[in-house]
Amino acid sequence: MVYAKSEPVETIREHTEQLLTEYKRLRKAYGDRLAVLSERDWELLEMIVRYHDVGKADGVFQNRIRQQRGEEKLFVAHDRTIPHNYLSVGLVPFHRYDLTENEKRLFIHAVGYHHERKQEPVKAFIQEALETDLLPKREAITRHMELPVTERLSVEFVDYLQKRYTPSDPEFFRYIMLKGLLHRLDHAASAHVPVEAGVDEPVGIYTDRFMDGRGFQKNELQRFAEANRDRNVIAIAQTGMGKTEAALLWAGEDKTFFTLPLRVSINAIYSRITEDEGMAYSAAGLLHSTAQDYLDENGGEHWEKLYDQSRQLSNKLLLTTIDQILKFPFYYRGFEKELATMAGAKVIIDEIQVYDPDIAAMLVKSLEMIRRVGGRFMVMTATMPTLYLEELRALDGIDMDRVAQGEFVDPDLTRHRIQLRESVVEDHLDEVAERGRDKQVLIIVNTVRRAVQLYERLHEIAGDEVYLLHSQFTREDRQLLEGEIRHFNEQEKHPGVWITTQLVEASIDIDFDELHTELSVLDSFFQRLGRCYRKRKLDHQQPNVFVYTDLNRISGIGRNNVYDRSLVEKGLALLDEYDGAILDEPSKVELVRKLYHPDYLSGTDFLEQFEEAMDFFDSLDPFKMTEKEAQQKLRKIQNITVIPGNLFDEWTDEVEVYRTAPRSEKRAFRKAIQRQTISLPQSMFYGKDAAGEPLQKRLLRRVVDNPRDPLSDVWVLDAHYEFNPETCQGKGISFQLEKQDLFT
Repeated sequence: MVYAKSEPVETIREHTEQLLTEYKRLRKAYGDRLAVLSERDWELLEMIVRYHDVGKADGVFQNRIRQQRGEEKLFVAHDRTIPHNYLSVGLVPFHRYDLTENEKRLFIHAVGYHHERKQEPVKAFIQEALETDLLPKREAITRHMELPVTERLSVEFVDYLQKRYTPSDPEFFRYIMLKGLLHRLDHAASAHVPVEAGVDEPVGIYTDRFMDGRGFQKNELQRFAEANRDRNVIAIAQTGMGKTEAALLWAGEDKTFFTLPLRVSINAIYSRITEDEGMAYSAAGLLHSTAQDYLDENGGEHWEKLYDQSRQLSNKLLLTTIDQILKFPFYYRGFEKELATMAGAKVIIDEIQVYDPDIAAMLVKSLEMIRRVGGRFMVMTATMPTLYLEELRALDGIDMDRVAQGEFVDPDLTRHRIQLRESVVEDHLDEVAERGRDKQVLIIVNTVRRAVQLYERLHEIAGDEVYLLHSQFTREDRQLLEGEIRHFNEQEKHPGVWITTQLVEASIDIDFDELHTELSVLDSFFQRLGRCYRKRKLDHQQPNVFVYTDLNRISGIGRNNVYDRSLVEKGLALLDEYDGAILDEPSKVELVRKLYHPDYLSGTDFLEQFEEAMDFFDSLDPFKMTEKEAQQKLRKIQNITVIPGNLFDEWTDEVEVYRTAPRSEKRAFRKAIQRQTISLPQSMFYGKDAAGEPLQKRLLRRVVDNPRDPLSDVWVLDAHYEFNPETCQGKGISFQLEKQDLFT
């Protein structure tokens, strides 16, 4: 046998046939929608598929699999480990095919780099393997593959490989399509999932059916989205306008990627779309950093197949985060798969204003690249920074005159009367406690540290009707708290106070009677307003939102902190005229438009950061970084997963058993212990605690030493954890920092 894979066992021919099956599936499903590919390109792709793995016939590769299977090794005249993708190119009989010079280069690069290796192609080594091992076996390879193999020894293709494509190359996007689709076919075949799933399940029809079944009439936003299915769309719409349904109506019959900034929001929409009491749509996938666990618990008996399909971008509709599918502007090695998948597809970006300026720059760049491969986009947001619109207008690939733009806000819906207070929440705790005796009161502050301090003080004043929610509870307890705040909020007559961070801005559907909030940047602040009188009109003349504006005392303001001070100050200047007045929906949109106008932003760190990021992406050389490095740059703040010491003490014996347990028994334990973990910014451990000791010392040890074990990334943290799941009260992690605040 001439092996391609050891588990499950597959020959090169069998694996290639699977790719060809997926090639036919892809072409049948979306071939007529990929206008960027010509008939000749499809022919080239089929040839590339047939030859992409023939280099695996190399004796060194075969012996590696034979050793894994306990079989006798073959004699091999050389002993070098050479990536099979380079050797595959050396076996292609280019003289047999009528290829242009451009087509030959495309072929060589698509096959030669269908695996991105650290090991560069070396002519002498490749020549040795071809001359001593592969070409002497050419007849056997030809019989096995039913494919002609070159009779001529030539390594001139290495010269082609050493000059990689760049964005200025006229054939750059043609190359992206050929190599990217080869990646998709190869990965789908290896995972044994269809390259495209649910092709005949248009989500637009399911959305129509769902709305009709509940007697919902399409509003102006939804009709606008449906009418502009063939165009790019920018829609500004206030909370409660049915933006999810509008986006799905715009998706119509096309393959669609729906991105949201927060995993909890994605999970909620995924459930609403897929569950029987919702849209009962079965062709949706879910992809984010913890999607595997969510699907394991909520995805039914075939969740593993669904997860594999999601990872391979196979689903008709994929609910996901931007770091999973839109990081291709980094041009990392292997980015072609993501970008090629956008061809003929639609991408929805929800709430673009919540992203940091450098991430927003990446999104603006990604929209340009999506258009270049024939995809379409919808930006759906409550507020749209003018800066981003101006940058889109300046891009070559996007004609803004052909982008459908709509603004959907109700000037008659008055939900918020604000009062600005040049003080901090701590100065008004007696008042807050009094209001919490007959109202549902929400406090939002900018850092975890401030939230915990307020919880301790207010608990002394108001007793048990005070609750705390932030990101530094364990995954299990945070999920419980998020459910509890919804349940609490649904009880109309149940008063009390919840103290939270910006965690609740866009992830939790709640509607409190009164909001007390530290000032943040305007777009974040307006998101906070959506947690108060979310679903009702203000029916009295008193303020229902109290904004604390002492920038020297509120938390999270300043360089290298949560919010840039200059941006907050500029926003405060715009808010000043609304002190004591109604802040209606059109005003919110207009204030963000003013704040984020390039002229108004002049001199701010925000504008400098955005412009530097745009310059970075414009000048980036392709193929210089790995996907992991791109992911880290995109996430910006790298997180560390920890389990507090007092919680880990309860698991010590089980961990010892886990270390030696069979692989099949480990997953359940990993899930159980991961529910007790917390994700913390790595940067916080650069600081010191209240005693002046480096916080890095608090990371005591890894739960598991084996670097291949998923739990090896979990650290035991020297810190106390406090939470009572019966009362849903407690502070979470308890340890004091000297200078640095903890975020959200």
